[in-house]
Amino acid sequence: MRWAAQVTALLLVLMFGVFLGIDTAEQNIQKIQGNEGAPRAVHITPENGRVEISVMGHVVETENPVSEKNVQRVKQVKRSVEENSGILAKMGNEMGSGIREGARKAIEVIVGWLDSDGKNP
Repeated sequence: MRWAAQVTALLLVLMFGVFLGIDTAEQNIQKIQGNEGAPRAVHITPENGRVEISVMGHVVETENPVSEKNVQRVKQVKRSVEENSGILAKMGNEMGSGIREGARKAIEVIVGWLDSDGKNP
């Protein structure tokens, strides 16, 4: 368990460093070329409970809160998995859910920081 936490922490730091490096390099390239304000490689746009993330031209949109149709489908699948799986599968599912919720909270905090920076000149 300890090594899994260490590997996860190292991967998160590595991913953060890669995104920070891409962002810094892109800002400096745009500054040198004189076209500041052009579309960026990693661009996060929070609007009215939805978050749009653009990475290298690929756009991913999230909707928060999840629609009622999806909530019922998630509950149905979760119930089915719980009924038909062993203890290791249940532990894996709980761990996955925890990691997903943690990542979601971390992204919300980061987007909140970015959003508050944009509002305060």
